[in-house]
Amino acid sequence: MTYSPRRIARIRSLIKARIAEVLLRDMHDPRLGFVTITRIELDRELERCKVYWSSLGSEKERKLNAHALAHAAKYLQHEVAAVLPTKTVPRLEFHFDPSIEGAIRITKILQELEEERNSKDSDSPSPGGTEKETRPATGRIPPFPPGEDIPSREE
Repeated sequence: MTYSPRRIARIRSLIKARIAEVLLRDMHDPRLGFVTITRIELDRELERCKVYWSSLGSEKERKLNAHALAHAAKYLQHEVAAVLPTKTVPRLEFHFDPSIEGAIRITKILQELEEERNSKDSDSPSPGGTEKETRPATGRIPPFPPGEDIPSREE
């Protein structure tokens, strides 16, 4: 039996919420660190469910988390079955999601580039010997310069 995309999306959200809740409250495996469920992929027949997870830490910690999740897959599948409104329960497969690590790595690179740019700007004098004009850090739009008309809202 195939399910509609809308129902699949609802079932995915149920699975994700239940797995996250069980990992947070019920799992007492010392190998399991702080794990975040990033996304769920579910086929239309509800046979397979790919659970993508991520965690911060070393490669060793990641392997321990992967082993703990693989070991707890049947237990988690049983817990998911309790909340699903379907007769069938998909087989859970856990996959590491490197997207968070990639985002952190990119953020660090951008911060390093920003620091490098700031250090170059502070070392070199601005052209013409005058100080650079800076915008106020208020987040507001500056007022119109004198002599310019303010646009009206008249229609």
